[in-house]
Amino acid sequence: MAQTAQQDIPESAEATGPHILVVEDNPVMASILSKLLGRFEARFDVVANGLEAIDAAKEAEYDLIFMDILMPTLGGVRSTKAIRKLSAHYENIPIIAVTARVSERAEEEYLSEGMSGMIKKPINRVNLSEALRDHLGLEEHIPTPATDDTSAVHDTDDLDALNWEVFNEYRTLLSGSFMGFLKDYLTAGPNMLSDIGDAITADDAPRIQFLAHKLKSTAQVFGAESVADLAAQLEIMGKNNATAPAPQIFHELHIAYERTQRALRKKYILMQNMG
Repeated sequence: MAQTAQQDIPESAEATGPHILVVEDNPVMASILSKLLGRFEARFDVVANGLEAIDAAKEAEYDLIFMDILMPTLGGVRSTKAIRKLSAHYENIPIIAVTARVSERAEEEYLSEGMSGMIKKPINRVNLSEALRDHLGLEEHIPTPATDDTSAVHDTDDLDALNWEVFNEYRTLLSGSFMGFLKDYLTAGPNMLSDIGDAITADDAPRIQFLAHKLKSTAQVFGAESVADLAAQLEIMGKNNATAPAPQIFHELHIAYERTQRALRKKYILMQNMG
């Protein structure tokens, strides 16, 4: 999955306009954000973790940074603090927290840590446009493509299993790559879930954090919000080394995962049959 997603990230070397750095460890999310940024008059680079972000900032003067908050190698807050100290240029540029944890309290916390704002995962055209307009004065210059006829196809029994609006938005955005990403998720998902269960059994907090983060980020793309929310709880437990409630949350995650997998599998078959 990672290799496919990295190949799908477009190059922006010949673009003009502000220079943007995307810091995102999930390759599908990185691909989505890159395709969205391709609709604006801007250059952008993509790195996979906080350490790479610091190195990139040493080599170039970026005008804005989209900073994932929860990353296994080095988190977004610590990375932001390190980048702010690099030069006078980086003391004031906008660094936007990218996170599924959205609340007034969270935003105040990120602002107090030196960030300039917050954008909710999974990023979409609307909240990205707002961020770029507010911080760089950029406006989208490529019209949004129309959604094809298969985007609204789903079984009524599964209407509440997934957020179909999110699913359809990213299916349209990723176009030909989406089916491959979905197939990979359907294939790799059971192993991801099993690995989380093994980490919980071993009470391996760092591994729980890492695996839950990976599942959360990918589930968000396909509208599996119940899975993403429960995985986020496990991620925070792992980060805080407070894993006592993890077995019960994992039980709930397993149920939510099976339900969303059934819905996604039906959708995948329908999309295949429609060519």
